[in-house]
Amino acid sequence: MKKLIVISLASLLAACAGTDNSPQPTPLADLKNSLNVDTVWHTSYSNGKLYRFAPDSTGDAVYMAGTDGFAGFSLTDGRKLGEVRSEKVLTGGIGAANGLVVAGTLKGEVFGWEPGGKLKWQARVSSEMVSPPVVAEGTVVVRTVDGRVWGLDAKDGKERWQFQRSQPSLILRNYAPVTIADGAVYVGLPAGRLASLSLADGRVLWESLVAQPKGTTELERISDVTSAPIVDRGSVCAVAFQGKVACFAVSNGSLLWARDISSYVGLAMDSDKVYVSDEIGNIQAFERSGGRSLWKQAALYGRRISAPTVFAGQIAVGDYEGYLHFLNTTEGTIVARQPTDKSRVLVAPRLVGGKLIVQTESGGLYAFAVK
Repeated sequence: MKKLIVISLASLLAACAGTDNSPQPTPLADLKNSLNVDTVWHTSYSNGKLYRFAPDSTGDAVYMAGTDGFAGFSLTDGRKLGEVRSEKVLTGGIGAANGLVVAGTLKGEVFGWEPGGKLKWQARVSSEMVSPPVVAEGTVVVRTVDGRVWGLDAKDGKERWQFQRSQPSLILRNYAPVTIADGAVYVGLPAGRLASLSLADGRVLWESLVAQPKGTTELERISDVTSAPIVDRGSVCAVAFQGKVACFAVSNGSLLWARDISSYVGLAMDSDKVYVSDEIGNIQAFERSGGRSLWKQAALYGRRISAPTVFAGQIAVGDYEGYLHFLNTTEGTIVARQPTDKSRVLVAPRLVGGKLIVQTESGGLYAFAVK
């Protein structure tokens, strides 16, 4: 039986160079904001430094998790609505929708709570969970580090279906959730692959190649898709580490276009552009219809930026010092900067109810709006 080795990106960089060869962060230049960004509210809950927790929402509440539990906050003003302390260490979370809040553990335990904190059900999957579950259309979709994707019944946690693909012997630790749209589940996989599954029964609708692994060593051949695919208006786009960004037709997985780039954090898309945060901190924009390169913003080189989010006609990314940077979509100019709590923004800011919600590594939760 082939042994599966899961490594972090930092370990990969050290293995390739003997030491950590991450680029040195670019100091921030003085900036006078030309976009009026307001911090609507901010609060904090629990330190999540060991894992990449992401906020989610259901109803008028935003939920955030830490290793020891989760809490809900009013989307309007940030006041705490309630919290749940977990006896088990949470590592994958949080997923929330349709009156259900879900998180998982390193032992493959999955918990589903009512928004008020009452435990509704508990389930078990095959191995550790480090990515957020996704709740949609009566199904909770979770992924585990052994390469499986599970569809659980949102009512009671019972297994509806299971998907599995063989994996290379060396893969990156994947914190990315799946993406669900129009009855399909889009899953980024190791070895540069993207799969579309039926949400109803887990059936494979199609599977396509984002990037072909290259190189002579196992380290060089890592080309995993370690961020959530983006789906919009008939196309789905994904990006691979040491690989490409590629867009496909959602109907059959046929390739629309692909361009060389490397990213482990992800991408965003609007009506005419695809935006990628690359592995060294550049943000690049591509023409959505054909993949032509439009612009590159290098001012955040080395700052370990998050995936981008499209917000109020701008692009927002977080960095390792907790700053949120706003770029215009026309030429990538940085038009505003907002501080948080000086800890890293690991996951892409999330758009909820017209506000941009940001969770930091130290457990800060912020809501921003453009005036």
